[in-house]
Amino acid sequence: MKPETKYKGAVKLAAIGDALGWITEFEKSSDSLKLKYGTDYVSNFYGWKKEVGGRFNGYIDNLTKGSYSDDTQLLLSVARSIKVDGTIDREYFSKIELPNWLLYARGAGRTIKNAARKIERKSAKWNSNFFSYKAGNTTIDYRESGANGAAMRILPIALANFGEIDKIKEEIFANSIVTHGHPRAIIGAMLYGYAVDTILKFRPEHFTYEAFLTELGKDIHLKLSIPFIQKANFSIWEKEWNSKAKIPFKEQYQTILDETQQYLRDVYKSLTNKIEDEKALRTLGCYHSDTKGSGTSTVIAGIFLCCKYHKEPIKGIEQAVNSIGTDTDSIAAFTGGLIGSLHGTSIIPDRFKSIQDSDYLENIAVRLLEISESRATEIKTERHSELKSINPINKDNFELGEYVFFLPLGKGKVVHIDRQDTLTKGKYNLIIDVEFDLGQSCRFAQILNKTEKEISKSESIDNLDEIEKDINFLNSLKIDFQTKERIDKFLNGLNKEQQKEFREILNQIEKNAKR
Repeated sequence: MKPETKYKGAVKLAAIGDALGWITEFEKSSDSLKLKYGTDYVSNFYGWKKEVGGRFNGYIDNLTKGSYSDDTQLLLSVARSIKVDGTIDREYFSKIELPNWLLYARGAGRTIKNAARKIERKSAKWNSNFFSYKAGNTTIDYRESGANGAAMRILPIALANFGEIDKIKEEIFANSIVTHGHPRAIIGAMLYGYAVDTILKFRPEHFTYEAFLTELGKDIHLKLSIPFIQKANFSIWEKEWNSKAKIPFKEQYQTILDETQQYLRDVYKSLTNKIEDEKALRTLGCYHSDTKGSGTSTVIAGIFLCCKYHKEPIKGIEQAVNSIGTDTDSIAAFTGGLIGSLHGTSIIPDRFKSIQDSDYLENIAVRLLEISESRATEIKTERHSELKSINPINKDNFELGEYVFFLPLGKGKVVHIDRQDTLTKGKYNLIIDVEFDLGQSCRFAQILNKTEKEISKSESIDNLDEIEKDINFLNSLKIDFQTKERIDKFLNGLNKEQQKEFREILNQIEKNAKR
């Protein structure tokens, strides 16, 4: 099998797992899936919607089929940060990619978003981004951040440095500590990198879970040791970490290595004894509120599902997606990355080929292979000072078809504009979709203040009472899911153009009802 096939498979199937798992991430049961999508087992892409930004200033994010979340967005950010020698440009990632990602972030968790905000401080560097934030009545410290926000983005590091495990470990450690300080986050990321590097060496027909898990688990304390922490850049970080910790970092690190080794043993036992998926994932802590999104639990869950379903690889991803109550998108992304590294692109069914930015994902994979084979050349982003910048959006002065500039993605074309009122009077969300020349597409949203003219216009929508009657009428009818989707789409903004199309839909429904 050609290496390019495996590289493309790893990146694309990680994104496919992310996109599928994002659909189910916040569902409570298979019944809720049935109600929304007409199935209790998600194995296809769906168009869906998500409330973003809170009750008073939020908007409805209408997601097209195959849309991926922050897992893939940040994976691509890391990929763009890798230099031709396979090392990460740490300054570029931490000061350009990460903070600007906030402007188009989708589905991100609190830790990674707070880390991205805090790194903007002039005093903060990639190895000194210590911070804390409030979660309800609880204060979360950087040293306690053990979620999988680091692991979910490091696949490109493993691919770009295939066969150089010491380099992979050091680069993953350095990238992880920009956002996460707890050993669970760091070890989870390093273990995933080690697993990718290991599984790339297997031919699918020769793969066995016994050989794979033995390679991962044997001498794990040595394999995931961190001798590079003695280097100046890391020792500075460790000193600061220890200054406000009850237990020194290295001691905690060893404790989590012990825990990780036990998890790998649990996976081996679960596979040998043919334990059902839910029970195995519970053993790994994937359903427990304290550990469901941890770096170690979710990565090892991906390892488990890859091992169990290596002969039915797509089912492995689907099982992750449908493990309702777990961190489905990240587990499915880890499973997909490993399965793709083993099988390549040949196993990807047609129904998943509509994954967002498919061509760009392949281009990134090819770039990572070129880096790993020492034949990559430097890529520079042109500034395009003549174009309107969206770093950030300050005014509602964009037009469809207009070209704009965004650092770090470069030149892009505005392909869709939406405006949604907030519950806070006098404000609205401007939502802009941009397709960039390099191949990535992003949605930007910004809360803006209405002008007197805009407020007057928004408050002069005709026939609101009639539309409310129409909605009540529609709710009384038994209409299909696709028609409901169309209705919801046009009701979100209730501008004049939407009203017109809404009326057309309604007239057709009324005609059908009278037949």
